[in-house]
Amino acid sequence: MRIFEGKTVYTVTEINSYTRSELEKLSFWVEGETASFKGLNSSYRYLYFDLKDTQTEYKLPCILEPDIYRNLDFKIENGQKILALGNLTLWEKEARLQMYVLKIEEFGEGVLLAQMEKLKEKLEKKGYFEQKNKKGLPSFPTNIAVITSDISDAWHDFKRHSTDSFPIIKIKLYNVVVQGTRAVAQISKALKLADKKNFDAVILIRGGGSQEDLQAYNDEGLAGVIYNAKTPIIVGVGHEKDITIASLVADIQASTPTDAAKIITRDFINLEERLGDLVARAQKNFAVNLSSCSQFCDLTYHKLITHKDRYQQMPKHLDFLYQALKNCQKSLLLENKQQLTLLYWKLNLLSPKNTLKRGYSIAYDENGKIVQSIQSIEVGANVKVQLFKGSFLSKVLEKEG
Repeated sequence: MRIFEGKTVYTVTEINSYTRSELEKLSFWVEGETASFKGLNSSYRYLYFDLKDTQTEYKLPCILEPDIYRNLDFKIENGQKILALGNLTLWEKEARLQMYVLKIEEFGEGVLLAQMEKLKEKLEKKGYFEQKNKKGLPSFPTNIAVITSDISDAWHDFKRHSTDSFPIIKIKLYNVVVQGTRAVAQISKALKLADKKNFDAVILIRGGGSQEDLQAYNDEGLAGVIYNAKTPIIVGVGHEKDITIASLVADIQASTPTDAAKIITRDFINLEERLGDLVARAQKNFAVNLSSCSQFCDLTYHKLITHKDRYQQMPKHLDFLYQALKNCQKSLLLENKQQLTLLYWKLNLLSPKNTLKRGYSIAYDENGKIVQSIQSIEVGANVKVQLFKGSFLSKVLEKEG
C-alpha cells in the first residue's frame, strides 16, 4: 500500500490477501449437490469438488482434506445431496472463491425421512395427531382461505375443481413460496392471519415434489401453528403417496390439491346428485302415473260405451223391478199372515188354560212348585190342585207307582 497524489493505492496481491483474510472469518453450513468430484488423488494436496444449487445451477468450489474424507461413514458421489460446514477462502493467484470444508453430512431423502420420523414420534406423544383434537368441517363451506403459490398448478387445479364448478364458494388466496428457506415463515404467517378471519376452512396446498421440496411442510413450528389454529385446517400437499407432518396434524388430510377441492365441495356435489336423483325419480313417477291414468281413462271410456244402452233401458227395468217388489211384498205378507194364524192355533192348543179346560189339573207342593213325580212329594204333605175354574187344597194319603 502506498500514497499516490493523496490516494491510498493497493496492489492486486494486497487486495486478494485482504479479501482472503476477511473471508476466512466466515463459516457456513451449505447444502448442495456434489459435482466434479474425482475422489482421492495422490498428486493433489486436497480433494476438489463443487457444490451446486440445483434450482439456479450456481456452483461453489470446495476443497477438502483427504483425512476428513477418509473418516466419513459414506462415500461421496457426483449428484449426491450433502451438508458441508466450512470457511470461505480465496485462491489469491486467480482471486477464485473457495470453501475450505471442515465437516460433511449426508443430506438426502433418507436423512430427511429419518428426521421426519423422529419429529413424528415427538408430536405424536404430544397428542398432535389424536382424532379427538381435530376440528370438523362445517356443512356447505363457502368462505375459504387457500395458502399456496399463485403460479402453481396446485392453485389452478384447486380453483378448477371448486369455484369453477360452484361459484357460491368464495376463496381468499394467501400467496406464499412453498419451498425453500422462506417457505416455513411465509406459510406460518399466512396461516396465523387467516385463522383470525373467521373462514369456514383454511387450506394448505402444493403440488408434488421430492422429500426436500416438501420439507417446509415437515417443520415443527408450522405443525404447532396448525395444531393451535381455531379454524379447521385442510392440508393437501404432493401426490397421494406423499405424507407430511403438516398433513398428519391437520384436521382433515387430503391426498392432493384436487382432493382438497373435492372435500370442500362434497356437500354441494352430494346435494347436486340428490337433486338429480329426485328429478329423475319425479320424471319416472310422472311418466308411470301418466301412463296409468291414460289406461284408466281408456278403460273407463270403453265401460261407458259398453253400458250406454243399459243405462238407456234403466227406467223400464226399474219400473219392472218396482212392480215385482210390490207383488213380492204382497205375497210375503199373505204368507206371513197364514203362518201367524197357524202358530196362534198351535199356541192356543198347547196353552195350560186349554189343557185345564179339557179336564186336566195341576198340582203344586207347599213351596208352589209343580208336582211332576211322586218322588218329589211325601205322604201327608199338603198339595194345591189347580182346576180350569178354581183350586182346592188336598193332603197326600198314599202314593202309587
